[in-house]
Amino acid sequence: MQRGTIERAADPYYVVRDELRRRVDELRENVTRTSGASGTQRTEDLLAECESALWELDELDRAIATASADRERFGISESELEERRRWGARTRERVREAAAALESRRTRERASGSGQRNLDLERGRSMGSDASESGFDDHQQLLVRRQDEDLDDISASISRIGQVGLTIGEELASQSKMLEDLEEDVDGVNARLAAAEKKMREVLEKVGLRGQLCVIVFLTVILFILFYVAFS
Repeated sequence: MQRGTIERAADPYYVVRDELRRRVDELRENVTRTSGASGTQRTEDLLAECESALWELDELDRAIATASADRERFGISESELEERRRWGARTRERVREAAAALESRRTRERASGSGQRNLDLERGRSMGSDASESGFDDHQQLLVRRQDEDLDDISASISRIGQVGLTIGEELASQSKMLEDLEEDVDGVNARLAAAEKKMREVLEKVGLRGQLCVIVFLTVILFILFYVAFS
């Protein structure tokens, strides 16, 4: 069975790939828009999205490697597998470029934030221990909220990947069943052809040379009659 018989829209690989391409485009656009000290938390969120995208690319690479190991079973040509590998390499490079830009920005933001924290610390000391304790508690609560948000994002990504894995598994199982049915049909046809050939040999052996000539003459006459009827 050729891969072309499967519509692109129904192929789980392209479903995942199109969704991942959209997310990477949005990610790179957000990287160019987010900057400054006010974007510190946003930088961390975008870095987490980069890690999630790279993880999904690793999953696609593993799926491609599985299909490459048994191309006949999955009905995928080598040229299509190579195109999928090239797309994964290009997309991975785009994500890594975005991650490198974010890492550089995070370094600058931390350096800027360090100076601001020192200034805030000096101000806090001048305002008394009560104000310092209150500020520390607020900071701790903010960190906890940010960690909860990061965990929610990671959980959503894992759930989405799990659903994609189930879809791919169902598609592979369906294709495997179709291939098994086709093999059974081919085996049945081959068996019937072999039986007919054996029967014909037995008949020809029984009738001998003269009988074979008679059969040939008879079939020739029938053929002429059919031509006459068809063209008259």
